[in-house]
Amino acid sequence: MTQEQQQMQDELKEVPLAQIVVNPFQPRHDFKSAELEELAQSIKTVGLLHPPLVRPLPHSDCYELISGERRFRAAKLANLKVIPVFIRHISHTISAQAALIENIQRVDLNPLEIAKALNRLMEEFHLSQDNLSQRIGKKRSTIANYLRMLTLPQSIQDSLMIGAISMGHAKAILALDGDKQHLLHELILRDDMNVRETELAAARIGDKAKKKQLCYVTKDFYLEQIGEKIQHKLGTKVTIQSKGNTKKGRITIDYYSYDDLDRLLNLFGVNIDG
Repeated sequence: MTQEQQQMQDELKEVPLAQIVVNPFQPRHDFKSAELEELAQSIKTVGLLHPPLVRPLPHSDCYELISGERRFRAAKLANLKVIPVFIRHISHTISAQAALIENIQRVDLNPLEIAKALNRLMEEFHLSQDNLSQRIGKKRSTIANYLRMLTLPQSIQDSLMIGAISMGHAKAILALDGDKQHLLHELILRDDMNVRETELAAARIGDKAKKKQLCYVTKDFYLEQIGEKIQHKLGTKVTIQSKGNTKKGRITIDYYSYDDLDRLLNLFGVNIDG
């Protein structure tokens, strides 16, 4: 049965807002104030064009939202007392699954919110990743990638939640472990890296970590970045080497002919004839 056919069977009814409760399985918790205000103004002007979907709660005169919480919140902002809703008589289990699945399909849902919703579906309803894949129409590998987000340290999850990093950044961070994840996370925020730059940085950090202790990784990677910037500026190979645990080091600038040396001296403002 299509969604339109099901909706035709649902009962359309005017219900007091005070008798509607939010669904505890709603994965989305961040509703932007500006967007709600815009929707509330639209509702004031033209009314609520798409009624939310609810289910009657047993032994009560209240209804639980299945979908449409954003419209419900906007209706409250618009100071409506009664709104039209579609009433569907379904069980708690089906309602919970519907609320989670319907929101997972939203394109504006945060990756971490999707990951938490997927994890909750699996835990609450004892679903495997394969079962979940069939129910929500996403590849099993996609589900696995989302669930891996939940293994990240809390500080990195917080960045993902507020949009400071993307899911692509998070996947690159997951290629590392332990303190190296925190290191890459800090570099992403500091240098405003895109996903491709983050993937390359992850590969380099991982390679360096195999050869050296982590205490040298930050310093070496930082010096390597500086060397690349100088190299780009001068148009020749530049190598920066640190001396052990000291703050000392050496910068080596290559030249390939006397003309090339003259070019570099001019860049440095060195006049050999003066």
